[in-house]
Amino acid sequence: MRLVKRNCPVKMRLVPYGGGWTDVYVDFGDGELYFIISDGMGDDFDSLMKSLYYLYPNQDDPFEMCNFVDCKCGKLENVDGELVVTRIVDYSDEDEGRIERDVPWKADFEWCEEGASSCWKLERVPDLNESFILKVSIDVFRDEKKHYEYEIAYEDMCYAVADACTKAIKKHGFWGYHYSTHYKDMNLRYLLFLKSIALKNMEARELKPSSDENKCGEISDLQKELELLLFDM
Repeated sequence: MRLVKRNCPVKMRLVPYGGGWTDVYVDFGDGELYFIISDGMGDDFDSLMKSLYYLYPNQDDPFEMCNFVDCKCGKLENVDGELVVTRIVDYSDEDEGRIERDVPWKADFEWCEEGASSCWKLERVPDLNESFILKVSIDVFRDEKKHYEYEIAYEDMCYAVADACTKAIKKHGFWGYHYSTHYKDMNLRYLLFLKSIALKNMEARELKPSSDENKCGEISDLQKELELLLFDM
């Protein structure tokens, strides 16, 4: 599997240092921002990974999408024998009898600092494009409110997050990360997907029918998944 690291304009560091606290450092290109996550209160770092995962419009597990991100309604019509989205509307504009699918639009979460907080909103144009610009809005509430806005390529945001996660896991290990973050676990499915997007290689996401005699379930290539997981970005 060919994996090639690249320069990314967004830099991120994930520092779980125990005692129920995690630090996150992000540089969107104009200076480093500093965030604190109380691992015992509010959303955790996994919320950022989950948001990026479900803002991708063609996930293999779309039934979970609306549990984590706000969606628009894509109206499906039969075009040359295939169901395609022909209109995207609010769910309040539903037409009875039409087939529809969820189209991801925006996600939000809050990192609690126990006395302060940072509120994140990630928003995209609600369509089915897999390569898109992500609007990142962050409100930081400490001694005074500070507001930040950025427009980042989705692939670059995935790269920064995946790079931070890879370095954290390589330093702490899965068991060490679990205890350093007050019993949180990093979602490997999210991480592998973000790395696939960031490195523009989806081989580790390929599914094949089981080769056993009963044809039970589907399989992915564990060696490719491990290679992707351990790849330094």
